Amino acid sequence: MKHVIDPEGRRLPIKLDTTSNGEFAPVPLSPANRLGNRLAQEAATENAKRLGLSRRDFLVSACGAASALLAFNAANAAVGKRGGFFDLEAEGALEPQLAQAKLGGEGEFIFDVQGHFVDPTGAWVKTAPADAFKWSPKTGCGLAAKPGARSYLNCLGPEEFVKDVFLDSDTDMMVLSFVHRGATPSR
Repeated sequence: MKHVIDPEGRRLPIKLDTTSNGEFAPVPLSPANRLGNRLAQEAATENAKRLGLSRRDFLVSACGAASALLAFNAANAAVGKRGGFFDLEAEGALEPQLAQAKLGGEGEFIFDVQGHFVDPTGAWVKTAPADAFKWSPKTGCGLAAKPGARSYLNCLGPEEFVKDVFLDSDTDMMVLSFVHRGATPSR
């Protein structure tokens, strides 16, 4: 089940993007940031080939993160911006040890300030459509094989949530800002 969510390697490890929690219209992405994302995509293709890796394997590596940050530096320089550049040597895009030394996060404290949890045993399940949350790539975990009509919801349960957030990621602490127990949210 390696790289189930993005097997083709289209998602950048770091991206510049607009975002909204649904309460406001996001600010449009600047031309410099659009250029940065484009340059990062191009670098991912080129550097993955140079290292003999798939795009996805490259993008989940420290070299993939370094390539994205270096592309953002190049995009900002191209539009005449000064300051705020990422302190990375260009070689970090192709040398895993150098990229890891700069970006490895040794000793960093990762605090997720907005976590959301869907309670798969909540009252909402009784009135939810049979395919509620089926759209989520996460519902394909091993727990979905358990018996039951909606066994895939086990993949959204507390054990899997804790595993994903605290064991399978670098997150040290999280603010759980929402526990979904009510009506099924739309996608």
